[in-house]
Amino acid sequence: MTDSTVVVPKLRQARMVRGLSQSELARRACISRQALSAIETGAYQPGVAVAIGLARALGESVENLFGEASFERIPARLVEASVPAGQRARVALASVGGKVIAVTQPLAALRLLPVSGIVERASSRGEAEVESFRSRAEIDATLLIAGCDPSVTIVADWLGRWRAPVNVVALACSSRGALEAIVAGRAHVAGVHLRDPRDDEDNVAAVHRALGRRRATVVNFARWEIGLATHPGNRLGIRGWGDLARPGIRIVNREPGSGARAALDEALTKAALEPARIKGYRSEVGGHLEVAQAIAAGHADAGVTIRVAAQAYGLDFIALREERYDLVIPESEMHSAAVIAMLELLASSRFTRELTELCGYDTAHTGEVLLPRASVSAG
Repeated sequence: MTDSTVVVPKLRQARMVRGLSQSELARRACISRQALSAIETGAYQPGVAVAIGLARALGESVENLFGEASFERIPARLVEASVPAGQRARVALASVGGKVIAVTQPLAALRLLPVSGIVERASSRGEAEVESFRSRAEIDATLLIAGCDPSVTIVADWLGRWRAPVNVVALACSSRGALEAIVAGRAHVAGVHLRDPRDDEDNVAAVHRALGRRRATVVNFARWEIGLATHPGNRLGIRGWGDLARPGIRIVNREPGSGARAALDEALTKAALEPARIKGYRSEVGGHLEVAQAIAAGHADAGVTIRVAAQAYGLDFIALREERYDLVIPESEMHSAAVIAMLELLASSRFTRELTELCGYDTAHTGEVLLPRASVSAG
């Protein structure tokens, strides 16, 4: 992983500064004293899990202990966006299924975003050569979460405050797109809210259809309210789904495959309303916050989103139902250090209290395993 001449002094010095014996540090990192001695002498190169354990035990970052100063050129697989020939693109990097995944990042999203590297060359098949600013250990400690939950930033913040050497990168997409991402090996975790109107069951049928016989664990993240966001004061008097067909009301919609789009389509079917009667039905944006932003900017009068998104933009919100937002984790990723850190976080009562206070989510069952790691057959 790294040159032993870099590993030895940094690790040994960090241990000695803290007044720890090899035996004590080995105990805290859950490795043998012999293994620690071999790492410090350069006879053994630590794997990702061991490197993270040592960093956590010392209160250091993996980079400080095992990082290299020079940038490395590495092959990667691009997610979603293609990179035009001759252009360099900013990306976040993570390792999924043993392959480095590159997620393109905007230059700014009302703030400058840190990136993991720059794409130097890209092929039409989605393969790329990336100049990486991150060590292999840091890439392995990056968690890719696909989905539409805006509170992923709170997860990232908490892991940082917890001093877990895990970096979180959000792959913003619909629930269906999130499931496709883990099936294709482009993410570690898929966030899903897709209720089956036939039995009012959240997510289970959608997970079965997407995963087929692949093994996965489904863990509850939270329950949230989904409904209609409107202008402050709701000057148009919107009260429910049927009001969206009134003349003069424009909506902003989510993309097919999203839970919000499914909720709207289900409601229109029950009300015997054709989508063509809804002005703005074909006006699509890619996230809950984007729906609220479009309404706040005056581009629409209403849209289906979750309460926290409406509150973020000071909008009125008409709650119409609750939905469960679950995390789907492929069996192959369940033992990765980054996923384990996330699951440990979900078990924290302090984290769930903060999530409830900041987002209004129901966290009574956060961290509860809903589907075991067993084969699921296509539905």
